[in-house]
Amino acid sequence: MKVLRIAVIRAWLLLALCLLVNAGHALSQETARKVDFEHDFVVGLTLSGGGAAGLAHIGVLKVFEEAGIPVDLVTGTSMGSIVGALYAMGYSPEQMEAVVRNADWRQLFEERVDRRHLPMEEKKYDGIFTVSFPVEGTSVTLPTGLVSGNHIFNLFARLTWPYHGVEDFLELPRPFLCIATDLELGEQVILDRGFLPDAIRASMSIPSIFEPVWLDGRYLVDGGVLNNMPVQEAFDMGADFVISVNSSSDLRPADELLSLPDILTQTIVIGMRTSMDIQRDKADFYIRPDLSQYETLSFGEVDEIIQAGETAARARIDEIRALADSLNDLRSTKNGSQMLAFQQLESFRVRSVTIEGLKTVPKDHIRSKLQIYSGNTVDEEILANALMRLYGMQRFDRVTYRLDWNGTYDEADLVIHLEEQTANTIQTGIYHNNMTRPSILFNASFRNLIFPASTARLNVRLGYETLAEIQYFNYIGIEPRLAFHGAAGYREHENDIYRNGRREAGVRTDVLFAEALTGPLYASVIHMGAGYRFERFTLFENIGSLDVPSDWNSLHLLVGELEFDNLDRSNLPTSGFHFLARTEFAPSFLPNDLSFGRIHGFWKGYFPASSRLTIIQRLLGGYSFGDVQPLHYRYYAGGYQSFAGYLKDALSGSNLLVASTAAQYRFYGNFYVTPAFNVGSTYDRMDLSVFETLPKWGWAAAISWNTILGPIEAIFMGSSENTVLFEFQIGMNF
Repeated sequence: MKVLRIAVIRAWLLLALCLLVNAGHALSQETARKVDFEHDFVVGLTLSGGGAAGLAHIGVLKVFEEAGIPVDLVTGTSMGSIVGALYAMGYSPEQMEAVVRNADWRQLFEERVDRRHLPMEEKKYDGIFTVSFPVEGTSVTLPTGLVSGNHIFNLFARLTWPYHGVEDFLELPRPFLCIATDLELGEQVILDRGFLPDAIRASMSIPSIFEPVWLDGRYLVDGGVLNNMPVQEAFDMGADFVISVNSSSDLRPADELLSLPDILTQTIVIGMRTSMDIQRDKADFYIRPDLSQYETLSFGEVDEIIQAGETAARARIDEIRALADSLNDLRSTKNGSQMLAFQQLESFRVRSVTIEGLKTVPKDHIRSKLQIYSGNTVDEEILANALMRLYGMQRFDRVTYRLDWNGTYDEADLVIHLEEQTANTIQTGIYHNNMTRPSILFNASFRNLIFPASTARLNVRLGYETLAEIQYFNYIGIEPRLAFHGAAGYREHENDIYRNGRREAGVRTDVLFAEALTGPLYASVIHMGAGYRFERFTLFENIGSLDVPSDWNSLHLLVGELEFDNLDRSNLPTSGFHFLARTEFAPSFLPNDLSFGRIHGFWKGYFPASSRLTIIQRLLGGYSFGDVQPLHYRYYAGGYQSFAGYLKDALSGSNLLVASTAAQYRFYGNFYVTPAFNVGSTYDRMDLSVFETLPKWGWAAAISWNTILGPIEAIFMGSSENTVLFEFQIGMNF
């Protein structure tokens, strides 16, 4: 969903970046604060911006450390501010390398929420929408950046745990500052005070990619817009000698400028070039790795980029060793780079929990999702999961935190800051199956409508099985989490009627309905509900010559359901379980035209056998009792998703029993192959006699490609009653 949105608005946002660059190089008169060192001849290190290419700084620092280069203070911009801040805190190059290798860069930039952390009411919508637009008032708005930076910020917060209480960056083991740009005034901003993750996040806020940051009343973007390599600021801090590492892009030849982004990126580099040349000439020692083959977002090539930095430094190792000897000879003390290795904290005890920024969502609702309380011992995983549960609520643009230490690193006050969403959303999804007709789903979601912690949705599906409905979900209690879910609208059911293996007719059931359920939700994986459903329905024959009654009928149903869902993702899951059981009962003591009931459900289990192979087990079942049920309450099977080897609705009855097994194998990138086998059937009577006849069976072989549109699948299947059938589908079935 977000990827397609990126493609649609990328050109507009990159144009905005070019306009920023054209603001010129009129830096403010703000200068860095001077640091008083106990030794003479201070050595400064300046690290430039460069996006993913800036990770080359780590490779360069490896060689500097080996050669004994002393570093007393650090300045940086953008990616240089990230590496620079870690180095200033005492991270070794090896520790930094481990951090960037272990980071899930795709999740950080896509800001995906692990599906297990989505609340149950959101999981059914996960993955079905292709395009999403925020709506403010009555207007569709464009975001100020493709990425809010929430996940990146929390990574910085984790990496800086021991220094959350340091408000003056000059007091870090190595004094540090970074550069940002005031978007409103067009001025350089020196960040050397405050909350360190805030400063880093502002400095690397690449326009169009990351949303700007409000910090101390200023609207800040990437410092590279005006000063991508702050050498002068290192001198202003008190350095006598400055080493500068440049990881920024160079101008590309005309034959490589093949697209609009290429042209705009080149324009940006031209805009930065004058400033970079000025700063480069001020440096006493300058090194620039060859990073021409890497782009701003080449985070999939971390190892190669770090190696490129190391290679560039090792090519000058004799020069670097001689420089180290000279610098150390000039210093009265030789411990500038000899500091205690950075020790990351593994856990801490929570003294108190404070929640800031709430306006409409009840605080108790947040606490029940956070599940961290005073006295708890919290480690990285516990805190990350708690934050993800809050972010997964889909009610906040940002979920961030800080730790206020209590004198030692054993105990801290946990401060959670939430920024509530102000925009509603309009979303669109598509689905096509060659056994039916294409359909498109339009959704409008409204948060906190009427009641806080509520979600109202308008769903309209056009094409196959038309739907128009309003849904309303609201939490009405906590611990256990009691919730109300209501829905009302119109939908069509289209069923094919088969006799003796041949399609005889097509019947459409038009249903007006209203339903209300109340029940608890637990731990983002369990939902229970009980309530009432009303229906008015009638039948229409699309094809064939059946005698279909056209009068309207009424149903008053008592409904109950139980659901468990901890699948890792909606599209082609690789682990977890999904279980749903539902019962509908139309009792005779209510004014029903028919009195019947049914219990039905499914269980799906995904068992990872390796990083590429997942074994899938599935059970489908349904049992009916009472009078003959309406046509749209019978069970239908056929097609890859219900009973492979048969056409849609080729099997039907009052009862259903199907078991299947499959092996899903990822053979390349996002491509999968899945052989499957199923056995079972539909039955008009469910008793021991069903086991006296051989069940039906079918097989399938699917090739799937997981795309931004959802899975695209080509399926070949057959059975004892059919030669090979072909099924093709695009998107998630909604």
